[in-house]
Amino acid sequence: MRGAVHPRLIWGRVSPPHGRTGRPGSIRSLAPWACLCLLACTPGCLSLTAPRDAGPAPVGTDTAAAKPAPRTIPVELIFARFEEHDAACREELWQEVDEQAIDDALRRRLAANGLRVGIVTGDLPPHLAERILPGRAAPATTSDVAAAESPLTHRLLRLLPGRRSEILAATGIADLVLLETGDGQVRGGTFRDATGLFELKVRPAADGRVRIELVPEIKHGPLERSWVGEDGMFRMEAGQRRHRRDDLALGVELRAGGLLVVGCADEKGATLGDALLRDQGGNRSTLRLLAIRPLGPAVDPMFDATTSTATGDEADVLEIR
Repeated sequence: MRGAVHPRLIWGRVSPPHGRTGRPGSIRSLAPWACLCLLACTPGCLSLTAPRDAGPAPVGTDTAAAKPAPRTIPVELIFARFEEHDAACREELWQEVDEQAIDDALRRRLAANGLRVGIVTGDLPPHLAERILPGRAAPATTSDVAAAESPLTHRLLRLLPGRRSEILAATGIADLVLLETGDGQVRGGTFRDATGLFELKVRPAADGRVRIELVPEIKHGPLERSWVGEDGMFRMEAGQRRHRRDDLALGVELRAGGLLVVGCADEKGATLGDALLRDQGGNRSTLRLLAIRPLGPAVDPMFDATTSTATGDEADVLEIR
């Protein structure tokens, strides 16, 4: 229609309507306005304004990298070896050990099964400290710890709270004859292919102390598969049978630097203490003394939100013989 003619777009110029005169304009002056129109009409276009704060991450966001590492408890395991009639380790040492810190009924049950237990909270006399404590000596490697002739071996560990660890005290016993006392009765038995060990667990206690829990066990027999119930679940476990003495379970709380001491109670016999802490075979009777020392204060998870008490199904095996 005449009088309704629109400008014609020509490369590089805009021609005015017929019958009008004007200065031709460049298409570059229209480019910004064309971009604005295009963005306004395009679905899903990006905003030209500055983005606002995204706020907290939505539920389900992977925050594994931000989780704190599990807090471990540093402890030292010590085995001291000495002769049967060594007066310093059989008599003088136990004068420095507080055996009354153990419950009286438990102490009697332990003694009836050849085990003597107590704690040391102060400093030992120098001549005993040289025999029992490693001092500034470097910790042994795994192969050195198992050396049968070493008079003193120790190992530094960092254990997860509540996780089971096994201290292998005696291994490779073909036929272990054992006389046990429990419930006022004496029972005897023979365990084939036996391994004597202590189950060890450490936990944070109050005031920075560490709770140390020990349970004596005997593994024996061929490898078997069995279902084990734990924490409301069942799992398949392959291993030897366990002869566990829960009635001899021991729990003490120590500050950093304190000692839990475990030794043989009687002369040579067929008790559990002999199986765990007396060297088998040979003409000489050699005893071993187990000492466990926390090396630093522990933090109760009730008072530390960052503390993790993660546990695992498999046990750490600590062979110190």
